[in-house]
Amino acid sequence: MEVFTSINVYLHTFCVPVVFIRLLMAAVCGGGIGYLRSVKKRGAGFKTHILVCVGAALIMMTGQYIYAYVSGGNGDVARLAAQVVSGVGFLGAGTIMVTGGNQIKGLTTAAGLWASSGIGLAIGIGFYSGALFATLIVFFVYNFMERVDEYAYEHSRVYDLYVEFESRQYITPFMLAMKKNGFKFLSIQLSKSKKNKDDIVSATMSIEVNTKSKGVDVHKIIENLEGVNSVEEI
Repeated sequence: MEVFTSINVYLHTFCVPVVFIRLLMAAVCGGGIGYLRSVKKRGAGFKTHILVCVGAALIMMTGQYIYAYVSGGNGDVARLAAQVVSGVGFLGAGTIMVTGGNQIKGLTTAAGLWASSGIGLAIGIGFYSGALFATLIVFFVYNFMERVDEYAYEHSRVYDLYVEFESRQYITPFMLAMKKNGFKFLSIQLSKSKKNKDDIVSATMSIEVNTKSKGVDVHKIIENLEGVNSVEEI
């Protein structure tokens, strides 16, 4: 126990070897999280997560260095850290995109980058246990929580759909036919399709299937309606 206590005390000192250990630990934690994103071919992967985590750790240590050696203990250690938490948002925004069907992708990757910055800050100030536990939780979420998402989607009665029509005249009959089949419109937004110059109208909508109609093939029903060119779930 005395050995572990001595190691713990040493790792909470501020010296060159500890600085290297913290940066290396940030690279390992960030790289581990980023690797899971690279495997799924996400925009922000292995290298990006390492850079975010190491950068956050360095900025946190820079704040600690300024507090201890420059300001004489009169500065605010958390000031630079606060800028990391808000500033990493531009990276997160860069990973989020909206597809042609108004489908939003990249939210999980953006959240992972934000979490990586927090882990880096924790390592940078010497909060090793919090950083390690957070890394394990992120690993768990990336590896296993997707199954929970899939289960929830499979048992949901709400569908978010992107539908393209030949023209506006088919929208009203479409809505009447959907209601007749037991679907309830939660929201619907119409827009002009950008595929060509014809009078093709697209609609982004949320519909709810009643209990009696649960389990029906929603896509097949919509595709067979008059005037519908295509349908995809978002």
